[in-house]
Amino acid sequence: MSHTPDPSGEAERSDANAQRSLIPPAGPSWTGSLMGTSIIAALLAIHGQAAVGLVFAVIGTGIFAVTLYGLVRYRSPRFLPEYMGPWGMFAMGVISLGSAWTAISGDSLYQLIGYLTGGLGGFIIALNQWRKFIGLPNFQWGLALVVPMVAATNAAQLGFIGLGRFGFILVWIIGVPVFVYVYFALMRRRTTIPVLLGHTAWIPVGVVGQSTAAAQLLFPQGFGLAYATVMLPLGAAASVFALYHEFRTVRAWAPYNPAWWGATFPVGTMSLGTHFVAENAQLPIFDLISQIFLGLLIFNWCLCAVRFGFWFSQSYRTGKGEAK
Repeated sequence: MSHTPDPSGEAERSDANAQRSLIPPAGPSWTGSLMGTSIIAALLAIHGQAAVGLVFAVIGTGIFAVTLYGLVRYRSPRFLPEYMGPWGMFAMGVISLGSAWTAISGDSLYQLIGYLTGGLGGFIIALNQWRKFIGLPNFQWGLALVVPMVAATNAAQLGFIGLGRFGFILVWIIGVPVFVYVYFALMRRRTTIPVLLGHTAWIPVGVVGQSTAAAQLLFPQGFGLAYATVMLPLGAAASVFALYHEFRTVRAWAPYNPAWWGATFPVGTMSLGTHFVAENAQLPIFDLISQIFLGLLIFNWCLCAVRFGFWFSQSYRTGKGEAK
């Protein structure tokens, strides 16, 4: 008796296999989700919702545990310049998770551990990335280069003002020009942002938000507010550009891959930056803006979680079918 394959089943398995090929082994490449989850936890605590933030901090800790397990098991990626993007995310994820637990518990030890590991290690990661860039211009080039800026905010809160200022200036020297170069390459059509990687358009927004937050804490009030006056409008413009590419990716329901989480952490940095501007300038309107960005962050996080859920469910069903 002959058996005719179910075309719909074959298509489902083919789609699942295609998506699986986009997923690197568990490890640093997954830590965009750790970054986004941790900054939600910290921001919820900052805005008076520590109980809800605790839920996200626990989720983030779980992601971190899976990341460490994957790193030990697969030892991927290697610590080479072409793989510094994932390592940069790993460092920022460690910093963010430490900040989240400090924001929730009030114990600065978590933030200190995050800074001494991910923060100081981020300088090595950034300089290693600077040695070599692979492929056409893309925003992922900057992932490793911005770690010292993320660490700068923590440095200020921990009292390491000199180190924080050094990281702030370093990113302006080696990181910001790279993002400007990529924007110009896009304008000149020398490169494009594929629908599959649309959420990576958010990455430069993270530099704006994080540097705005750091400027409020590291420098005199006048400089911090002047910096925000220049940078926040640029961040708004970059956010509109990123939203356009996010819309393309979501509308196409692009195959799940770690780049989906690129739409989380950078949005969170804009929320963080505007919150510190509100405190520095004593203008509550900026805290309202901060809460709006937090709402967008949670929305994007939910989108990513749902897309991951669809991929995971499909992979599970396909795996069971192949096992028969």
